Amino acid sequence: MIDAVITWVDGDDPIHKRKREAYLDDTAPVSSIQSTRFASSGEIRFAVQSLLQFCPFLRRIYVVTDDQHPSELDTILAAHSNVRIVDHREAFGEHADLLPVFSSRSIETVIHRIPGLAEHFLYLNDDIFVGRKMKAEDFFDQGIPIIRGNFQRFPNKLMKWLKSKVRNTRPGYNAAQRDAASLVGYRKTYLLAEHQPHPMRRSTLERYYENREAELRAQISHRFRSADQVSPIGMSNHLEILAGARVERPLDVGYVRPNRPTGDALVEVMAKLQGNAFASFCVQSLDQMSKDDRQIVLAGLNAHYAHTV
Repeated sequence: MIDAVITWVDGDDPIHKRKREAYLDDTAPVSSIQSTRFASSGEIRFAVQSLLQFCPFLRRIYVVTDDQHPSELDTILAAHSNVRIVDHREAFGEHADLLPVFSSRSIETVIHRIPGLAEHFLYLNDDIFVGRKMKAEDFFDQGIPIIRGNFQRFPNKLMKWLKSKVRNTRPGYNAAQRDAASLVGYRKTYLLAEHQPHPMRRSTLERYYENREAELRAQISHRFRSADQVSPIGMSNHLEILAGARVERPLDVGYVRPNRPTGDALVEVMAKLQGNAFASFCVQSLDQMSKDDRQIVLAGLNAHYAHTV
């Protein structure tokens, strides 16, 4: 039994926008409050469709939101009773006093607490899509997550210390995974996972935080993404590796973002997606792409994910 969890937010919703603005202060790094971090351009429909279309082994798909409803999913919700909307309050449970939060790391840290969630699940951001037909065995080996990524060396300690002294240190994607590795005992190398679906076990983070309530609340209390937060995906990955999980190289990950690639090169990438070249595909910051590139991406996504409902 395997579920999937997708986190989603519509940052253009006036209510959500006012909520964010009410909690803004000068301690939040600029990269954590940029509008593109909360933008929704309909990607959630493709994320859910990709799971329905290419992961028939899934039991349920949970879409985690901040008191919002993704209208792009109305047709899917009407046709698929196993797709469910979950509010932040359900995942935060007794820690709901910390809400609202706008940091994906705060939210990702509690997704394993979703009521009724299966022990085994896939986690995706709403801009990550499964690209072709997959099997449960592509993600789990006899119930153990298959961890996909590449090992990196920890940076020079002096350089890391100097960076830590810079105010509003950028809460980078790589650094958050590295810090998670360090937290659970890694010292020389850490695993860097790409923007892809992540196989996880509910009990892994459950056990870690069982007697660490203060640490849990410190991690999830950040309203905006902070360099003081570790990546919960990175933490889960490294805990699983310590427990003996198999590590594999990333599996055919497709990735596009503003101006990388663009024009004809972007057309070629989208054609590869439709040709099932990618096991997973990430479209980062669709809202910031040029009008022409955005149309190319949307046309390719619509063509590839057109047969679910």
